[in-house]
Amino acid sequence: LVPNAMNAFFGELTTEIERQLFDTGNTLTVGVTNDDRDRELAFTAALVARKVDGIMAISSHASEIVRKLADGNTAAIVLDRVPHPLAVPTISVDNANGTREAVAHLQLHGHTVIGCVGGRAGTESADERVAGWREQQQSSGFPSSNDLVSRTDFTEKGGYDGAVALIAGRPDGARPTALFVSSDIQAAGVLKACYELSIVVPRQLAIVSFDGTAASEYMVPPLTSFRQPVELMAHHAVTSLLARIESQDAQVEHLVIPGELRMGHSCGCTDD
Repeated sequence: LVPNAMNAFFGELTTEIERQLFDTGNTLTVGVTNDDRDRELAFTAALVARKVDGIMAISSHASEIVRKLADGNTAAIVLDRVPHPLAVPTISVDNANGTREAVAHLQLHGHTVIGCVGGRAGTESADERVAGWREQQQSSGFPSSNDLVSRTDFTEKGGYDGAVALIAGRPDGARPTALFVSSDIQAAGVLKACYELSIVVPRQLAIVSFDGTAASEYMVPPLTSFRQPVELMAHHAVTSLLARIESQDAQVEHLVIPGELRMGHSCGCTDD
């Protein structure tokens, strides 16, 4: 179950999971839920009724899905958005520390007033990234007030609206000189907003985002972005789910996987 088929991160992760599952003799059915609770529960009920072997869920309502699956004794794991505690295996990237690394890189470029285009409040991964931005700013003695944060959906429009909220209508000296953007898909919208506002990236506004998707390398300028290791996440997801299918007594692990900052030009780095 994935929230959005248009988000490149979810697309890359789903594609890699499908490839690895197929290599083990299994096939994958994908339900696109639009992050809607009723759709998620409808998909869950339909898949259980069809007696699937197991379910992987990326959901803002994971706790409720897990409870429904426990009633039907269906093997399950939760990816990416992980509420605590859960009685099933979970796999996510280290959102807070990854964000701190991304924001610290902007600070190394000399930026102190760094805004944050965060994901929707109440989404675990989004909340963890906003917390990482705030922690890094506070630990460095730099501004971290709420007027430097805009919480929007993980979409291009969300990024566009977030950028406009943080930089439009503010004089040059009062707006952030850099932005941490919580996803690559939002960063696409941020770049469009900068274009329309005649703000040159990175000379007038530096940007670092989160996800490190292949698409980020083809944006203008190419994004500096914290890469989520989809191949490793998929490996652990497939291994964990197949173990749960084999035995509901299999070890329940909650894996938090490190990623890496991949350099583009949006932060101010060059190839020199």
